[in-house]
Amino acid sequence: MSEVKISVVVPVYNVDKFLIQSLDSVVNQTFRDIEIICVNDGSTDKSRKILAEYAARDSRITIIDKKNGGLSSARNAGMKVAKGDYIAFVDSDDWIDETMLEKLYENAIKFDSQMSICAVHKYDDQTKKIVDDDPYFTLGYFDETFDNTVFNHEKVKGFLFDFCVMAWNKLYKRSFLEEYNAQFPDGLIFEDGPFFFSIFFKMDRVSIIRDFLYYYRVNRVNSIVQKGDKNFTNLFDSAKIMWDNIVDLPYFDEIKYDFLYKKYQDMNYRFGVIQRKYKPLYFKKFTEFSPFFDETIYDMEKIKKERRYMYEHFILLRAKSYPEYIFKKIFTACRLRMMYKIMEILYYNPNCYSFKIFGKYYKIRKRKIFLDIYYMDDFLYVILFKKQFKIPFKYSELETKDDNE
Repeated sequence: MSEVKISVVVPVYNVDKFLIQSLDSVVNQTFRDIEIICVNDGSTDKSRKILAEYAARDSRITIIDKKNGGLSSARNAGMKVAKGDYIAFVDSDDWIDETMLEKLYENAIKFDSQMSICAVHKYDDQTKKIVDDDPYFTLGYFDETFDNTVFNHEKVKGFLFDFCVMAWNKLYKRSFLEEYNAQFPDGLIFEDGPFFFSIFFKMDRVSIIRDFLYYYRVNRVNSIVQKGDKNFTNLFDSAKIMWDNIVDLPYFDEIKYDFLYKKYQDMNYRFGVIQRKYKPLYFKKFTEFSPFFDETIYDMEKIKKERRYMYEHFILLRAKSYPEYIFKKIFTACRLRMMYKIMEILYYNPNCYSFKIFGKYYKIRKRKIFLDIYYMDDFLYVILFKKQFKIPFKYSELETKDDNE
């Protein structure tokens, strides 16, 4: 066993506004047997100066200076020199609870875990509020059978693509990472998924603790996910690496449609986020993502039945119909937003139908003898003076809502 129990890798690039809070949260951990490896990835702001000041005060801090190569490159550089029995990652615009390393270490030792996971608070940098509304980060997909035990990938196959793949809410056994030469994919901005899936299916001892110990900053100005630049096309390379890691799983047939629906939804969403000048390139990469279009793997009739709008998009992607795809995407987003508005009108007030037209609010009292409107089983029923109209209305499609165009 190493004298250092945990190596904390902190990649740093132009985050002087947030770096002090992040470093304070690491150096003030209740667990003291740590080394802190700060990888300065070519910062041009005051980040390097801040790192030097902290290193002068705390001998546990090591600074690695390198040319800018991206987050994957920085994390890999930190892992390469890590000496701890376990490795943790903390992004330099986030921060951690003072007990995070202690609790994750105790959990990992107790269960001899190759990976120990905690829950995550999302901190909105614009509103300055914590928002815990996503089971992806809160461990909401894990039921009580996961508590105080270990598990492997087969136990989570029902929500495999809702598993939080982010690198930083976890503690990894270093010997395991070295055994499988675990690396983040250099040059990709969507690096966490490929890294996670390259190691997760080799693990047989994973454990969780439900404490919220990591603070993930979202809606940060100038963050990678806010830019929507050309690097967003990396998403397809990232997804292909993930695909290569699942295609040979014994239960692949059980999860292949989950992969299709989740990845398509993500790719379709980011098509709406990427800058307009890069949309044609993004669309081209979309049409070339072969796992989506292999009819020996996917039954298109099943997709047509379960996700009609997705099926219609696939037809346009196969035909490489860029203008039509944009129109269809906007049309779908508008239709789904309309569904939301109608359902709000139906359920917002038990006595009235309330709606807004041209900035003004109107109310119509609910009187069943004259007018009744209700939703049931993918149909909207309108009863007007005892005459019933039945309108197809697939509100169930909102589970795959995409209105970000």
